[in-house]
Amino acid sequence: METDQIKLLKALAKNIKTKKKDRAKVMISLQSAKILNKNEDFTRAYGNLQRFITEK
Repeated sequence: METDQIKLLKALAKNIKTKKKDRAKVMISLQSAKILNKNEDFTRAYGNLQRFITEK
């Protein structure tokens, strides 16, 4: 990932963490940033993030 992408991803994560949002709003936000696709899978560019996510 490029430095600008990392900065944007960190800003998005901070925004999501600090604001109270429901799951649907978070998914829409991640999809609009092209991090997740419509099936809620990581896009090819962000596939390496899958290893950091755990399902509850």
